[in-house]
Amino acid sequence: MKKLLSVIMALALAIVMFTGCKSDKAPEDMNTSTAAGDEKKEPVKLRAGVLAAMTALPVVDIVNNGLDKENGIEIELVSFSTGAPMNEAMAAGQIDVSFIGAAAVFAMANSDSKMISEISNDTIAINLVARADSEIVQEVGKNQDYPTILGSADTVKGTTILCPAGTLSQYEVSKYLDLFGLTVDDVDFVPMEYAQAYQAFKTGQGDILATRSPQSFTAVDDEGWVTIATLQELKSSATAQIVASNDAYDNKFDALVTLVKLVHETNETLDNDTDYASNLMVDWFQQNAQTIDYDTAKKQLLTRPFYTPADVKEREFGKDFTDTLLDFMITSGQLDASLKDTVIANIKSDVIESAGLK
Repeated sequence: MKKLLSVIMALALAIVMFTGCKSDKAPEDMNTSTAAGDEKKEPVKLRAGVLAAMTALPVVDIVNNGLDKENGIEIELVSFSTGAPMNEAMAAGQIDVSFIGAAAVFAMANSDSKMISEISNDTIAINLVARADSEIVQEVGKNQDYPTILGSADTVKGTTILCPAGTLSQYEVSKYLDLFGLTVDDVDFVPMEYAQAYQAFKTGQGDILATRSPQSFTAVDDEGWVTIATLQELKSSATAQIVASNDAYDNKFDALVTLVKLVHETNETLDNDTDYASNLMVDWFQQNAQTIDYDTAKKQLLTRPFYTPADVKEREFGKDFTDTLLDFMITSGQLDASLKDTVIANIKSDVIESAGLK
């Protein structure tokens, strides 16, 4: 009996020792992949507002190639027809960032959104056109400072202009009229979205049409209309930009840094391979129930390159935006002058700085 009791006590002691040793060594032997500090993090989700336009191509390419998830973010693309509903969605908390043009002013003024990077020059293919038989196209260089601009005070006054309101095209109309000593009160300005305005012009409505790519190219190549002014000829520069909601800026800053870094790296890829970028543009337009042919896409991409990391480092961030667009929005009565400082304060360079681009 004593012998049996000794055996039982020995076994009990062995179990205690074994358990104690296992407990002591467990943290050291634990698989590092399951340690709390090393658990794989879920990607930070960013909902990105985009248009059926060239400005969307960098982020579309990032998503197509899975570069977002490889770098710890997950981008959801949300398509819009223009910038205005994109701003509304951002104000409602439905998107985190937008790839947007002139309409960015209103998001920055009214919902405290932040301009965090510039995508490309947005003045390319922002044109005004007239029909070939219009009196406007017969008048060349009436303002000596702008010798290539067509039209005159007499031929432009009283005309009907089809143009989306609150866009770079409206700014262009204002600049164009000013060359001849005219204002918007001297014409019939009809606010109309680009696609609808184009179709209306084809049916004979209006005398001057505001266009953007690809319509700026098809207006001349397919319709035989004549370009009477371009934003470049009017000596104006403006940008397309990435704008972040105030909430995303405060709570997803690191994800925004990653996004911006990826965008400008992708911009360089697209600039260096316009064949690839042109096919990407054709596919993107088709996904959004719009059409652009390969040659037209390539024309635009060759004349309107994206901003690469080197470009961002060289540019004065936000200057074109404030110099060209902000003052126009105020002088044209679209933005209250009291909001100017708010807009300027919401131009934030810290994202591109954190991305190593400044």
